[in-house]
Amino acid sequence: MRNPFLKTIGTAALTILMLAVFALTSVSAQDKTDEQQTDEQTQKDSYQNRNARLLEGSWNVQVTRRNCQTGEAVVSFPTMSTFNRGGTMQDYGIAMAPTGRGPGHGVWSYHSGRRFTNNFQFFLFGADGSHTGRQIIRRQIEVSRFGSTYTATGAVEVFNTVGTVIATVCTTEIATRFE
Repeated sequence: MRNPFLKTIGTAALTILMLAVFALTSVSAQDKTDEQQTDEQTQKDSYQNRNARLLEGSWNVQVTRRNCQTGEAVVSFPTMSTFNRGGTMQDYGIAMAPTGRGPGHGVWSYHSGRRFTNNFQFFLFGADGSHTGRQIIRRQIEVSRFGSTYTATGAVEVFNTVGTVIATVCTTEIATRFE
């Protein structure tokens, strides 16, 4: 009687041991695959972070407003844009009297290579200081290979105080890093 009992216990113990060995092997193979994917993702993230940081900093920008249909230049003026780590930005330009507009605030995002998008807005004011509307600028930016310049194209929408679009303008920009 003792012998069959020992055989049963021995078989059960061997089965449990084999299950444990196979389970560990399976998990180990899974971990290696996850580790490879993590390394590849880390390399990709590092590349994206390095390229995304190309835009970070302050830039002297020369904006040219253009007729959207003909591409003809209407007016050119300087602005300054600052792109913060994390995707926010500020802008200030002098296309109008300093009391005619407030500072611009917005967001930017990295797309691929050296390409970015940026959307920002600022409020407009009349000569008497009254609020007259706002402008929203949406631009596509491409930073140069070494990160010292960028070019951009933009679309500007001018809104009145009730939110109706009253004008649209196209822009091109050339910028140099402020250091």
